[in-house]
Amino acid sequence: MRQDIILTEMRDGTGVLLDLRTKFYFTLNATGVAVWKLLASGEGRAPREIAERIARDFEAPDVEKVEADVTTLLGELEDEGLLARQPHA
Repeated sequence: MRQDIILTEMRDGTGVLLDLRTKFYFTLNATGVAVWKLLASGEGRAPREIAERIARDFEAPDVEKVEADVTTLLGELEDEGLLARQPHA
């Protein structure tokens, strides 16, 4: 995880990632903020692991749907250069 990315959380649970290198910012919804915080803390690495935690915390009944959304978000963060590319199993 890059150290030159700053997360600012808003009162409504959403957040903004600021890339200090490029000066671009990216908005995240509340679940996106939760995913980012799990990644930053080292508690979540694999999409399934993150999805299970998000599903539990947000009381989502469909872990597979959450995993698909997490995988999409991780891909977008990688595409924007905010996360290093992860090897795919």
